[in-house]
Amino acid sequence: MSLAIAPRDLDALERQVQAALRSGDYGVFDVLGHGEDTLVLKVRTGEGTFACKRLPPFPDYDRFQRYEETLARYVGQLSAHGITVAPTELRYLSRGRSGGVAYCVQEALPPAQLCSKLLHTRDLGWAKSFFARYLTAIGRAARPDLGLDAQASNWFDLDGELVFVDVTTPFLRDGRGREQADVGLLLTSLPWILRGAVKAVMLKAATDKYYSTRGIVLDFLGNLYKDRLDSLVPVFLEQANERLEVPLSSGEVARYYAGDARMWAIVQRLRKADRFWQRTVRRRTYPFLLPPTIRR
Repeated sequence: MSLAIAPRDLDALERQVQAALRSGDYGVFDVLGHGEDTLVLKVRTGEGTFACKRLPPFPDYDRFQRYEETLARYVGQLSAHGITVAPTELRYLSRGRSGGVAYCVQEALPPAQLCSKLLHTRDLGWAKSFFARYLTAIGRAARPDLGLDAQASNWFDLDGELVFVDVTTPFLRDGRGREQADVGLLLTSLPWILRGAVKAVMLKAATDKYYSTRGIVLDFLGNLYKDRLDSLVPVFLEQANERLEVPLSSGEVARYYAGDARMWAIVQRLRKADRFWQRTVRRRTYPFLLPPTIRR
């Protein structure tokens, strides 16, 4: 499926982004959602409404093409293993000698059908049915060379079908356990002083969880605390442990989320400090759209 967003609409969005990065005022955007690293922006056009996620800047077009090929392989692998992925396109905007920027573009799906919202609005019967379908889906897909960040806010329920939307980090590994994604590119939003250490020491430990059903479920349950849905943890633990070879406990989930929340809170503080340094001391435009402070 080809998405019909016109180049002029993305050009207009990028001009807005550049102005917001210079001013620090994000009020011009219609924000559909955000993760730990960026914003998902809604763009209304004559051809439809789209969800646009701005990727880290690319130093050149070849680097973009390599990322595009990896992302296409990732989406293909997810689909081959039973995950329905929202139709996704990458669009590249050249900035001449400065390289370029790219957007991951998807059709904007109904906000009320986002699973993290449905878990607030639907009854316990729906929640248990959803989680059973979720466990089946990730059980088909997760393996040592294929992973996914499968928290509730990355899924929509459309007419009973779970649709996965967060694919911009391609969790693909080779036979030796090495990430196939452009790790250097994906780490560029971290302050430069952290990038080498994260890549050399922390990356594998931080991403291992996404390559096993147990790790994915642990992350899903931990993020229920962030979404103020922790009352569902005991119910979902019972369902999950019927399928997991090594059961999870409520204590393990709580400890996992506490550690994860501390780590991301530190990262966000460092990013904001880096933004302040770049903008006020070095007099440079900070190139990343940071999410708002996340309640944890």
